[in-house]
Formats: sequence, structure tokens, C-alpha cells
Amino acid sequence: MISSAGPGSFGWIQSVRAVALVGICKNAGKTTLLNHLLVQRQQGVWGVFSTGIDGEEQDSVFRVPKPPVKLDPDTLFCCDTPTLDKLGSSVEVLEKFSPGSAPRQLWLARSLSPLQTEITGPGSVSMQISVLNRMRSLGARKVLIDGSLDRKSIAFSADVDAVAVLIGASFGPLTAIIGEIRRLELLNYLPTLAVKSQERAMLAGSAGILSRRNGRWSETGLGSLLGSEKALKRLLEEGLDAIYIPGALTDVVYDRIREALAASKAQMIFRHPECLKLSLNRLERCLEELRPRVLIPFRIRAWVLNSASVGARAIDTAEFRAKLRQAFPSLDLPDLMELAE
Repeated sequence: MISSAGPGSFGWIQSVRAVALVGICKNAGKTTLLNHLLVQRQQGVWGVFSTGIDGEEQDSVFRVPKPPVKLDPDTLFCCDTPTLDKLGSSVEVLEKFSPGSAPRQLWLARSLSPLQTEITGPGSVSMQISVLNRMRSLGARKVLIDGSLDRKSIAFSADVDAVAVLIGASFGPLTAIIGEIRRLELLNYLPTLAVKSQERAMLAGSAGILSRRNGRWSETGLGSLLGSEKALKRLLEEGLDAIYIPGALTDVVYDRIREALAASKAQMIFRHPECLKLSLNRLERCLEELRPRVLIPFRIRAWVLNSASVGARAIDTAEFRAKLRQAFPSLDLPDLMELAE
């Protein structure tokens, strides 16, 4: 059993129910971290699934070998029909899962012996949440999800309690990686909107931009910020209390409406920090001028380095670790290779 003490130990994982693993780039090492976390099960049933495909034999782009997902007995997982056929009597088939209009048939299964396998899951957030809830109803006290840094990912839903971010060297030069960590760190500490549960549910269920005046929320008729800059400027001039934005604020749109936003006294509320799709310098300016709040916080609990670079220029492992740890002394930044030692 892995000790829960020391850097990179992930002792906090015992106290959360759903954890999403996301990478800042492709081949960031999510499967390796997933296997490391699965070993830490102390008791009870755990579940695991992916928002794509995880554990395949080789990378689909660079054709390099990839590690399989390693499951101990009595682990719930999601797979497709070809994978289920390969596993045969080593699993118990629990039920067929219908992922909407997706062409692949998915299954929920339980491992009966140690397995090395491929896992998958549905593509839509709503179906991913359904898998999470179904695994819980089947007895999983904790579910690990191979997710993504995508605004439409389950990693950014209120159903996930914690997020682990993989910092892969494949992302690019060290300067770019440092900038991306800084961006995510800023987003992770955005303040959450203090609101009653009924109002929170109303906002979370809205697909369009809402405005609040004199304490009452109203629909604006705007589906997104893109293409609605002029209409939004007119709204901001009406003396609103707040504006709720469930979609993305990009660099292009921000540059067009920055002055209007800064001049307005309306509180800016975003559904999730990743709605702020801004480059680092614009993000810093936006946070300073607007002091936005979010409905759902990021909940990043762990940062893990992967000094191995796939499809990009190799980075010296010692230099990679040292420079990132020097740039972020307050963060615990274990390397995947250290976790495997």
C-alpha cells in the first residue's frame, strides 16, 4: 500500500468521491497517473471511466506505445464491445449503457481478477454524469475519470469534487508551460459566487446570458458573447446588478468589450473558470479590472509533471523539474517518474 504521507502522495483522494484527471496537452501522462491512484484504494469499490479512450496499445497520432489501464479485482469500469469480448470471463458484465446517438455500444463491467485493459465512456457531459451516477448506484464509493481541459468536459461540472492536472513537456517550450500553469492557477483561485441553492440551480441550467437588475434575473436573448458585443454593451449601460455568462470569453471578444466591461458596475459571473478563454496577459487584466466570480469552481487539488516529451523536442528531465519548481515554489509538483519509483 502506498503511503499517504509526503509530496505527491495524494492522501486527499481518500476524502473525495469523484476525481477528474486532465492534461494540458496530448500524452500528458493521464493513464500513468490513473494507475498510480488506483493502487491507493484502501477499501470499498472504486469505478473508472474515460471521456475518450484510455489504455489503448499505441497513440493514434504519434504511434508510440501507451500503458494499459491496470485494474485490481472488484473495480467498476466502462468499455466498448470489442474490449468486453477480449476480457471474457475475467469480468462480470453489469449492464449495457446506451450513450445516446453514439455509434459504439458501451458496457459497465466489474473486474473479477487483475486486468490490463482499455476503458472508455460517452462523449457528452450529460452521459458522462449518467455513468458517474450509475457507478455510484452500483456501489462505487469513488470514481476516477480520465477527462480533458474542455469547457464541455465533466471535469468542469459540479459533479466532480477534485481535479488533477498533468503538466506534460509535450505542451511546448518551458516558457509556454510556465505561462499555462500560471493561467490555470489564476483560474483555480477565482472566487465562487455565494448564492442560495435554488438560484444556483437556475443559473446552472441556463444556456444563455442572463442579466440581474434590482435582484431579479432575466433572459437577455443572447446565446453567447461572440457576435453579441454591441447588444451586451447596451445592456451594460442600463445599470445592471450582474451578468451571468455560461459560455466563453475569448481574446477577440474581450478586446471588443473590455472598456464597456470595465466601466460597468455589474458583477460578472461565469459558469466555470474555463469560460475565461483568455491568454495570460488578458486574463490578468480581466481579473484585476472585473474581479469576476464563478458558479462552479475549478477544484484543482494536484499538479503532476511529466517530463517525457512525445512529438516535440526532448526536454532535460532535471531542468524541467527544477525550473518549474522554482517558478512555482508554493505548488507540490511531483514528476510521474518519481511517483513510479
